[in-house]
Amino acid sequence: MRLLFCFILASSYCFSQSERQQLLDSLNKARENERGVFKLYIKKPEIEVIGGVFRNRETATQGFEPINFTYNISLPFQFDLNYVNLKAHDKLLKINANLIVHHSKYGNYALGMGARFSFLVIKRTYLSYQGGVVWCEVVKRNTNDGITNMGFCLHHEFSLSHNITKHIKVSVNAVHISNGNLFKGVKNNQDVLGIGIAYQF
Repeated sequence: MRLLFCFILASSYCFSQSERQQLLDSLNKARENERGVFKLYIKKPEIEVIGGVFRNRETATQGFEPINFTYNISLPFQFDLNYVNLKAHDKLLKINANLIVHHSKYGNYALGMGARFSFLVIKRTYLSYQGGVVWCEVVKRNTNDGITNMGFCLHHEFSLSHNITKHIKVSVNAVHISNGNLFKGVKNNQDVLGIGIAYQF
């Protein structure tokens, strides 16, 4: 009797496990089209030029004045998220590393590197945030562009971009340089609003 009872118990456990596995497999199969994957790709470099108006946030009462330029040079690799079965479509999330060059009409400039996170909003249109660290140099002192001290600063960039063609995209951008309370001895504080155009080789 005990042997029969153990056999029934073991059989029911095995069959129930099999049913659970079948249910799990069917659920996974039903959601196969939604499965995503992160991949690292080698891509051709991209150069972006952003031209716009700037202000010194410390004395922001003077408003924005022309002209400031920011150049982003994408390194030739990209980490992105996409659906497994839709490899040819727009990427859902793109992560790029960029070299940054930033200067005002006075010649004061910043050089550094940042990481850009781009999220697909609608077809061929991305909302992006780029954060980086730059080294600031003061070429012309006593100017009102917000770059007044030599040293490291944080470089932030918010962007809404649209790919017109495979090689060309346009964007609207908000750029900000500040010490972020990390680099206490450097009091640079600049805002930029600009229009950008990028070309991918």
